Amino acid sequence: MQKKYLLISIVIIISLSMNSCQVDPTSPVEKNKYTNVITGIVVLENQEEHSNALIYLDSLNRGVCSDSNGNYKILFNEEDSVYNGEFKIRYFLNDYDMDSAKIMLIRGKVKLDTLDVNGEGKIQTKEMKQIVRVEGWTDKQEYKIGDTIKFTARFTNMTDRTVHIFIYSIFNQLGYVSLYNDKYMPFSLSPCDPVSADLEIDLHSGYYEGTVKYRIRDRYYCANGEPFLSDEYIVVTDLFIEDRRRSPYSVFENFIFFEWYKLHRGNTPQLDLFPNKYQFPHIRIIQ
Repeated sequence: MQKKYLLISIVIIISLSMNSCQVDPTSPVEKNKYTNVITGIVVLENQEEHSNALIYLDSLNRGVCSDSNGNYKILFNEEDSVYNGEFKIRYFLNDYDMDSAKIMLIRGKVKLDTLDVNGEGKIQTKEMKQIVRVEGWTDKQEYKIGDTIKFTARFTNMTDRTVHIFIYSIFNQLGYVSLYNDKYMPFSLSPCDPVSADLEIDLHSGYYEGTVKYRIRDRYYCANGEPFLSDEYIVVTDLFIEDRRRSPYSVFENFIFFEWYKLHRGNTPQLDLFPNKYQFPHIRIIQ
């Protein structure tokens, strides 16, 4: 009889032990330690519309743009499984101070609660300070082939420090001026036989302003090029701020030159040559 009670007791103890090992469905689930999506926000000083900031992943040579509200999202896929370690993210517009963040990748996934990524896969909001306000205007909004276009540009120092502006191939006081549209090659408004030089401006305070006048030709590259097409264009002058000069040896700058214009850039018209918030004029060439 005693053996019978002993056996029953052992069965009860084992049963209670097994029940205690079962997972309580109401207990919290352990959080994921990795994610394949990170998000963030870019806030641009002196702007109501925060698109056009380039968010670029060093070493992965990949970028996205902020939308009109400053939001951005970076996705990682199976092809990224070869990446391990610490990686840098750059935040770039030519007329704003640069910023950066760091992430940790483990087999192509972002480790949460590590470096600048929190437990929800978010990066702290980046508030970017404006260096220079770049704006321009023309004497009209519509032109025909053969018309003369008058273009004025102003560069205003928005900081309390000296700002250095570099302009390539100066043919005049604004350098290389052209009409730009993402669908075509830039159409030069500069003379056909320029004397190439460089212009460097040190803005200690205030602004620099220049005005040029050009006749709109009917062909690219003077007399030997393709016919110039009727369409909407933005009038641009090619400038670099704080010695951010284009270099054929820079992977980052090559990405901007060859890939940036393909990215979705919020509500900003798709007519911007570089990541910027310039206020250059939009014109239309008509027949």
